[in-house]
Formats: sequence, structure tokens, C-alpha cells
Amino acid sequence: MTENATDALERGRQTLGEMADLVGDRGHHDNARRWDRLVNQWLTDRRVLAESDEGRAAISSLMDDPRPAVRLWSAASVLFWDADAARPTLTEIRDSPMTYDLHAITAKHTLLEFDAGTLDRDGRLPGT
Repeated sequence: MTENATDALERGRQTLGEMADLVGDRGHHDNARRWDRLVNQWLTDRRVLAESDEGRAAISSLMDDPRPAVRLWSAASVLFWDADAARPTLTEIRDSPMTYDLHAITAKHTLLEFDAGTLDRDGRLPGT
């Protein structure tokens, strides 16, 4: 893995962790400016990581994280190179609205847009 990818991996993990801390298990945040900064940082790092097998494997491994925001955002990325692996993670979040609230809605629309071919590989998730 290149130095740039290694930096992106560490930063990406930290960013997803901060995103998870900010929105909790249900997906609500009260600081739109911080949320926007974190999402933009994740998208930048995700682009770098998606360029290599090691980076894609690192993102894929985050689908097992206990925090729903980390699982959601990593699985949404993985859809583009391994939809069969990503779909169960997104489906589990989508199918648990009483537990995951806004995360469930985001997962639902992420899957709908992906299936329709309209999900932006380099953009924000629907509703975020």
C-alpha cells in the first residue's frame, strides 16, 4: 500500500469513528458543519482507498464494526466492487428502523439508488 493510501486508511478509520460518535446508533446529529466536514473527509479518503486491493479490503473489513454509522458508510462503498458482500450489512440496518432510525432510512435509499443505477460512487449517501 502506498504511503498516501496508508495515510488515507488511518484518517478514514478515524473519520468514520468521529462520524459514528457524532450521530450515534440512530443517525441524528446536531452539528451540520462538523458532519459535512467529516463526510467530505471520508469521501476523499475512500476514493484513495478504493484504488487498491488493500484499500478495498480495509474498507470491507469495516462492515463488521459494531457502530452502525461505520457499517453503513463502509458497506455503501463496498457496493461498487462487491455488492454481494455489502448488501447484507445494508439490509440489516435498513430492516431495523426501530434500532437505527435515520441510518435505516439512509440504508434503504442507498440500496434503492444503487439498484436503480443512480447512486453516486463519489458522492454523499442519500439524505445525508
